[in-house]
Amino acid sequence: MSVPRSEHENRVARAREKMRELDMAGLIVTDPLNFQYFTGQPTPAWMKSRASIFVLPLEGEPAMISWSGPGMFARLYGRDYPSWVDDRRIYPDVPFTRDERVDWGLRGVLEERKLTDAKLGIELGRESWLGIPLVDFERLKEELPHATFVDSGPVVWSCRLIKSEWEIDCLRKACEMGGRAWDRIFNEVKEGDSLASVQKRILAYYMEEGADLNSGPPIVLGATGPNNTFQRGDVLYLDGGPGYLGYRMDYTRRGVFGPPSKRQQEEHDGMWEIMFEVIDRMKPGVPVKELFDYSQKRLSERPEWKNYSTHPALRIGHGIGLENEPPSMSGVDDTVLQVGMVLTPEPKIESVDGLVNPEEQVVIRPDGAELLSDSSDYRLRVIG
Repeated sequence: MSVPRSEHENRVARAREKMRELDMAGLIVTDPLNFQYFTGQPTPAWMKSRASIFVLPLEGEPAMISWSGPGMFARLYGRDYPSWVDDRRIYPDVPFTRDERVDWGLRGVLEERKLTDAKLGIELGRESWLGIPLVDFERLKEELPHATFVDSGPVVWSCRLIKSEWEIDCLRKACEMGGRAWDRIFNEVKEGDSLASVQKRILAYYMEEGADLNSGPPIVLGATGPNNTFQRGDVLYLDGGPGYLGYRMDYTRRGVFGPPSKRQQEEHDGMWEIMFEVIDRMKPGVPVKELFDYSQKRLSERPEWKNYSTHPALRIGHGIGLENEPPSMSGVDDTVLQVGMVLTPEPKIESVDGLVNPEEQVVIRPDGAELLSDSSDYRLRVIG
């Protein structure tokens, strides 16, 4: 098991603290990443038709419901089961019934834990994804008419938004692995190389670094030559990054083929300057809306630049962890920064070369923001 048991114990304790505050007797987790966060067991991306469910009562032992594969592989190949949860249930392989609405064994778990007439949290609100079919949830509500179902988001995100030191270390390692892979590309890439060839090489370098096997290729843009090849004057743009034990890298780096023009250098340096000014203001207690407003003020001082933040998305960054997470660094998000949050500030402008999108990955510390992405040079690279 990759995640230390103490991590899961801490997550459960924090979840129960919030549940108690909200008078919630039970938490039902169905979203695959929420399930992984609490149980340690990843859910394959191809398993959308099969539920993965974690039930956490306010008191007593939790339970999980999943497919038979992890237990079978552990038994036949001498592996540890990939979760700390002792009460593990499986359901028959699909199709397991002729009914159009199924139970997944969830009702039985709730009955055993005397939660059938309780207030239960499940993924119902914004930034939440219900991991069972709606018809199955409707059946559960019909069969438990005395239960009250509420959005679990306040519980789940109160845990996931604040990273432990172990999680921060994973995020830092992901940034370091991705940065080394990208540095190799900037040193090797040449005119005539295609977008696809750059992505393939980076993906191979991720694997050499020890990144997660399901790390996808980064976004690679900027080629203007025939068949999406790079030519002199193009700006190679890299965005995204690999994962490490599920935790994601997400920042950007740029390089120009040949000496940069004055405009290219000024756009790059000027945008990273604004972004670092935003980072300097990222301290506990600061609303993300203030950071957005500051970035817009600074960008308004450069009328020759086209501000991408006026796009309907209206944001200059987001949280990061197992995925792109809340909060949105926007003018309408009321989130206040707290110690342990990890975010990726990224004000943007549109250029003739494409997107000028400075992005770094930072963790909020008591005295301000600490860069997790500083192992890779942010300056405009000169290629060739």
